[in-house]
Amino acid sequence: MDRFELSERWCAWKGLDVIFVAARAAIEAGPFDPPICEVVFDEEYDPFTVDTLEEAHEHLRRNRVRSMDIIISHIDEDEARLTLHYSGDRLQLNGYGSDWRRARAAYDAAHAELAGHFGITTFKLPKLPRDTVAETRKRLVIEELEAALENVDSSIENG
Repeated sequence: MDRFELSERWCAWKGLDVIFVAARAAIEAGPFDPPICEVVFDEEYDPFTVDTLEEAHEHLRRNRVRSMDIIISHIDEDEARLTLHYSGDRLQLNGYGSDWRRARAAYDAAHAELAGHFGITTFKLPKLPRDTVAETRKRLVIEELEAALENVDSSIENG
């Protein structure tokens, strides 16, 4: 696979601090070193931009905002990029890039933090039941082979 692209959206989002936890997790897991960060507030009205998550978090604590876009990437943003778009009570997580391993790692780390906020854990597939059909077939084949061996005329070998 030469390109990674995934997106997920949550409605009724209330945990703004968790968005920053998810962004930091993505930076670390990517790894994005050095991380390129841009946070744009109220882009559709009166845009205000900062370059660090700390500045963004502080701005959010002091001001009422309508929307926030956190854009995190590697130095070459086409290789691996993650965006967190918050508007009203909706949050959208997007991950993409040509470096599938790095983009997917960043996306998965952010996704785990966000999903954990709602108490959602990644699912674990149940243990599959025994395949009794396959076991029965194997047993029948073995019984047939054993029966065939018993019916072999041993005098043919001695002759």
